[in-house]
Amino acid sequence: MRLLLIALPLLLAATAAHASSDDAWADLNLAVAEKCAAASGLKHAHVSELVLFDDTLNKVATLVTGVFPQKALKGAKGKMLCIYDKQSKKVWVDEATGWSAPDLR
Repeated sequence: MRLLLIALPLLLAATAAHASSDDAWADLNLAVAEKCAAASGLKHAHVSELVLFDDTLNKVATLVTGVFPQKALKGAKGKMLCIYDKQSKKVWVDEATGWSAPDLR
C-alpha cells in the first residue's frame, strides 16, 4: 500500500509531463514556422519539417519555400534556410539555392 502511495503521484506526474511535452513541441513548431516564414520574405511560404540539433546547440533549422515578392523576378520560386534559436527566439535566413526538403505530405 505504501508503495502505491509513492508510485501513484510519480505516474501522474509522468503523464502530465508527457502531455506538456507534446504541447511544448507544438508551440515550438508553430513559433519556428511563423518566425521563419515571416523572416524569409517569401510569398505563400511553406515551412519544412524541423531539423533538431543537440540541445547544447539550442537551435533548429527549417527550409522555407515560396515565391519571391519582387516584380522583377516574375514569380520565381525561392528557398530560404532558416535557423531558429530556441532561447533568444531569433532567426537567421539566407537563400538556399539547390537545397531541398522531402515532401512528407
